[in-house]
Amino acid sequence: MRNFKLLFLVSLMMLTACQKPTGYIVTSDNGNFTVSDFEEIQLGMSYSQVVEIMGEPTGTVGYGIVWDVYSLNDGSYMKMLFTGYNEILTKMIMIDKNGKEIK
Repeated sequence: MRNFKLLFLVSLMMLTACQKPTGYIVTSDNGNFTVSDFEEIQLGMSYSQVVEIMGEPTGTVGYGIVWDVYSLNDGSYMKMLFTGYNEILTKMIMIDKNGKEIK
């Protein structure tokens, strides 16, 4: 039984180590977006509604929970979390170019 537990723990650690984290992937240094571009976006919108207005995200950020990212032209970015079966926008947070959350 002890060998089984050890084998299980080693296997679990190997699987965890093999997972590639998403991190922050961006297609360009600065996007073409400004803060005013997000005025139409509201919590509760579906992913397809947001993409219809904004276009495809410029990247993603996260490890496990992955946020879609739209890079702004000043080096900051807007991150959006879509959850649930219908991919509904549940959170939207702006991050400045220094990595600080803007409320």
